[in-house]
Amino acid sequence: MITPSQGVKSVVKAYGDQNKIGKNDKIEKTASKQQPDEVVLSSQAQEFGQYLQKIKAMPEVREEVVKELADKIAAGNYRVDSQAVAEKILGYSLPTNWR
Repeated sequence: MITPSQGVKSVVKAYGDQNKIGKNDKIEKTASKQQPDEVVLSSQAQEFGQYLQKIKAMPEVREEVVKELADKIAAGNYRVDSQAVAEKILGYSLPTNWR
């Protein structure tokens, strides 16, 4: 009579022996077939990359604009065009076919 543990052991042993035989052959075959990985970018991706580099090179804050506005506010010459502000607010909130 074969007990369940003996059956499992014999299956594991047979499977292990089978892997030992074929394991080295598989490694040698795959090692000779492997090619180095390669990435090829489309012309659109390359162009996008150039634009992205230009954007990254730009300053995040336009100091000259900030200074100009700060000077106007300090001198009391800065005026807000309420009509333009209202148009911008409505322009962003209305559907495009209503503009």
